Amino acid sequence: MTELELPTKTVSIVIPTYNGKHLLQKHLPAVIACMRPTDELIIVNDCSADQTLEYLSNEYALSESDEKNVLTGTVGKSNSPVMKVISTEENVRFAGACNLGVLLASKDVIFLLNNDVSPKSNVLDFLLPYFDDAECFAVGCKEFEQNEDGEVSGRNNLWFERGRFIHSKARQMTSGETAWVSGGSGLFDKDKWILLGGFDKRFYPAYWEDIDLSFRARKKGWKVLFEEQAVVFHKHESTNLDVFGQTRIDTMSLKNGTKFLLKHVTFHQYLLYLLWKPYWFFKLSHLWF
Repeated sequence: MTELELPTKTVSIVIPTYNGKHLLQKHLPAVIACMRPTDELIIVNDCSADQTLEYLSNEYALSESDEKNVLTGTVGKSNSPVMKVISTEENVRFAGACNLGVLLASKDVIFLLNNDVSPKSNVLDFLLPYFDDAECFAVGCKEFEQNEDGEVSGRNNLWFERGRFIHSKARQMTSGETAWVSGGSGLFDKDKWILLGGFDKRFYPAYWEDIDLSFRARKKGWKVLFEEQAVVFHKHESTNLDVFGQTRIDTMSLKNGTKFLLKHVTFHQYLLYLLWKPYWFFKLSHLWF
């Protein structure tokens, strides 16, 4: 975008977290710095066992609310953004935690962030103007791994090849359309999110849920975009690696890719899927044996 417009939408920042106390301590200051007085911060504490709730309660002077399992407070001085922390009674994983946070949100748009993401303080200035367009569903951020000289991602490609949907990051990280907006750093229209039903729980525990959501939005004719000036730093300190291990992660991604295919495939693509199935079975046999 060439010019910044005065943002008119209010924002609910939603952060799911599981045993991420140390990450919240590190990254929440940057999140809070990008907020305006009209915004709110919602943290979904997904059955953490690392004293996440105790830390947040003490650090931000949270108190009980009328809503079950929800603590509330303010960030900073009076008239500052509201913080809400909701704790789950069982581990619902990424998609379930995000959906729960969106249902608790009271603002116009949802800024989904992983708990290991630090946004630049002006990130919302570049994202919000897109939502003056009624057809905009989501806008993704440019993610730097360490600093602005390091590895970058955020704009994505998705295509059908050899009987499967394949995805990769785009070669050029310039503003424009993208195949999907990451659930780790993206701004979403709340009403459209709810209309779509949010992340599909069939992709539990993780992977492909954000691709699926954007795919469904695009099928409705809504815009799924990437903004190169909306910068966040995502150091990938909170991956599923510690929980699942790399082999299981690869297996989950493959299985959920198949679920995505069977959910959205055309008849012609399904025939190609059957034709190429032996090829993929042998190519990926190391995941099964």
